[in-house]
Parts: sequence; C-alpha cells; structure tokens
Amino acid sequence: MMEILSIKTDSKNYQVCVGKNALHEDNFSESNNREVFLVIDNKVPKDLQAKVIDILNQKSSKFIKIEIEATENNKSYASLEKIHDSLIESSYSKECILYALGGGIVCDMTGFAAATYQRGVDFVLIPSTLLSQVDASVGGKTAINHKNGKNMIGAFHQPTKVISEMNLLNSLETRQLKDGLAEIIKHAIILDEDFFYWLELNIDGLLSRDQSLYEYAISQSIKLKESVVSRDETEKGIRKWLNFGHTFGHAIEVYGKYEEFSHGEAVALGMLMAVNLSAKTVGLESDIALKISSLIKKILDKEMLEKHFDSKELLKMMSSDKKKSGDVLNFIVIEGIGNTKIVKNIDSNQILDSISLL
Repeated sequence: MMEILSIKTDSKNYQVCVGKNALHEDNFSESNNREVFLVIDNKVPKDLQAKVIDILNQKSSKFIKIEIEATENNKSYASLEKIHDSLIESSYSKECILYALGGGIVCDMTGFAAATYQRGVDFVLIPSTLLSQVDASVGGKTAINHKNGKNMIGAFHQPTKVISEMNLLNSLETRQLKDGLAEIIKHAIILDEDFFYWLELNIDGLLSRDQSLYEYAISQSIKLKESVVSRDETEKGIRKWLNFGHTFGHAIEVYGKYEEFSHGEAVALGMLMAVNLSAKTVGLESDIALKISSLIKKILDKEMLEKHFDSKELLKMMSSDKKKSGDVLNFIVIEGIGNTKIVKNIDSNQILDSISLL
C-alpha cells in the first residue's frame, strides 16, 4: 500500500509517495523524455541502485549518474563542484532534472546542486534512510558543510517529488534506524503530545523493525513537519522549532569531527541537553522532563549515554551555529510536550549546566 502526502509551501506544492513498492516506474513520470542526472549514495544497496538506474535510463532522453561517498566531510564544495562539472561538461540544459538516491547528505547536496545550477532546476528525492525520509526530504532545505560549521552554505529549494520506499529500511543498520527515530521523536516532542505517547507505547516495536508501525510513524512525522513548513517555509518563525536539540547537536557533531557521532546520535544527545535547559529556563516539569528523556535514551546506546563533554568547548563551538540572531544564540525549549518556544539571551552558566547534567 502506498500513501500520497501533499506538501504545500509558498514556492511550490509537491507530493511525497510513501510505502512499499513506491519505486514503481509510474512514480518517475517527471523524468519522461528529459535530461536526467542521478546522484547516488554509495551506501545504497546495489540491487536498489540498479532498479532506479534502469527506470531512469529507459524514461530519460539523456542519462548520467555519479556516485558519492556519503560522509559529512564529503558534503563539501569539492563534491558540489564534481556535480556541477559533470552537468556542464555534458551540456545539460535548464530543463534537466536531478535525482538523489541516498541519505540526508546526498539529498541535501543534490538539492543544493539543483538550486544553484543555472539558477535553479528541478530535482526529485529518493531518500534511502529513515532519517532522510522524515527530515531531509521534506521542506526544501539544501546545503553543504563549511569547515567551521554544518550546513552553513545552502538555499531553500523545494523538490518536485519525494519517493519514500519503505523496503529501503530493510537494508539499514540499527544505528541508522535509531538516527531516524531521533527525528521522529523530536517531531512528537515539539508538536504532538498524542504522537509522543504513541511512540512511548510502541518504541520497542519500532526498534525491532515492525513495518506496520513504521508506516504510521513515517507518515505522521512527515505530516507534522509539513504543518510547520507550510506556514513558515524559510524559517522566519515557527520553523525554528524544528531545530530542537540541534544547536547542541550540531556542536556535538563538530566536537566529534563528524566521525564520532552520527547526526541522529548528536541530535538525540542535543535533545537531552535541551530538555535540561527547558527545565532551567521555562520551568519544564520534572516528571515530564524525565518521561521525555527516558524515551530519547531508548534509542541511544550505553556508550553514547556515558559520553562526557568539555562543556566550555562545546559552548564555544555553538558560537558559529547558523541559527544565531546576530551574536545571540537561539535555543528551542519546551514548556511541555507539544508546547514549544524560542528563547534568547540565556545565561551561559545555564547552558553549561545543561551540558554537564547529561
């Protein structure tokens, strides 16, 4: 069964096709008789790569593919230039369409290549990880990293379509699955109390890969993100709520040199810190804080929970975060589940204490 979800933004409306066998040729109509350029994440299983390549090769008037090693260090100018060079050398016109088959790194980078090639061309996302299905594929954020910060160079550019194949989840390692669960839990914490309690009840089933649970979890998570993006496409207001845990999390990724922590692990740890900060700044009740922290800890390995951070060093790394307003760091905090707000000018000692309490 496949579900078609509608994403509506000021700049573009598009569909997200979610379900088993979403990789059906009928969902690739945008490639008909067009110049198609496919960017592939090298971690995607070869049989699934072959299926997408075969469909696009048959439908397109011209077809080129490029494979990229999907690491945060490769989410760079050099990789972006590799895509642009290939497009230009192959004389692709403004009517071309880019496809991304992979996780968040490849989705973000392909989207940014599409946003910047000839001032903007169409692109379709085929997210191959749970994290990219519920995060990178929805909302039109595209970017590459800079040596001094994650996703510092980018643009808002909405895709033409998203194809989320449920069967791709079967190939994921447990660590990758937990990365996606971190974002799903985040959406529930900031936006939907009922969904949070559903996750609390079903987290063990999700961790054991119950496909029927994932169909609902992915669909609900996408709907929640759409409810925000449709009202604030370019992050002037409530879309900042989606950064819950990310000011801490992005600093944690830099702290670990993009190698020690996956994005999902960093965000999960960042959410634990944000829960601590919420208790200190807006009076999040201790029983609710414990309930939220307990769910987050379910998706973190013991090794992650025993990590110790140099609080001052982590705070220093936050200073280059792109979510600042001028020289002031923005933090997303919660007064309760589904009750989210943005706070500024927080005392640095409260931030340091929130890190050390992990």
